[in-house]
Amino acid sequence: MTQPDSDPSWKTGGAHPDIVTVGDPALRRPVEPIDDIAAASAKLDGMVALLRELKGAGLAAPQVGWPVAAVVVEVRKTAVFPDRPESPLYLMVNPSIESASDEIEEDWEGCFSVPGLMGRVRRHQSVRVTYLDEHGERCEQAFSGYVARVVQHELDHLAGTVFLDRMTSMASITTVTNWLRFHQQASPEQ
Repeated sequence: MTQPDSDPSWKTGGAHPDIVTVGDPALRRPVEPIDDIAAASAKLDGMVALLRELKGAGLAAPQVGWPVAAVVVEVRKTAVFPDRPESPLYLMVNPSIESASDEIEEDWEGCFSVPGLMGRVRRHQSVRVTYLDEHGERCEQAFSGYVARVVQHELDHLAGTVFLDRMTSMASITTVTNWLRFHQQASPEQ
């Protein structure tokens, strides 16, 4: 079965018009908690729709210019990432990492707000997160492996942090095109 392809403009360094990109101060601004989830539901639904349109793994509210504490995560296989483990949709309002494993893994990351580039980032192998779901119910969820990486990446956006800030060395920075050409097969986990 052919996998859906990732957003073509992102792969070549372009950004979707609704995405805030690196260099825009809005990506670094502090976020506010969401007090009324019902009032925010249309915007939250819009984030889910955009994530699915982009065929991404996660999206944070600051990436769409909305300075609130909300992220959506839904990992699906794509042509660029055919082997990554899938996850259901997680819509997280006011999320917080409660605990993280001591085990650290380094792997490749990209970001719709940093179009066309990828780099290696060290992340906790697993995390436990508390958040409110789309109904305002308190949830506590453990994530591990690739999905834990995505969750940490998205929650970083709520603190004004992009994956470039987390890289211990810029030596691995590459274009998505060159990652596909030279590094994809060498990546142990996608």
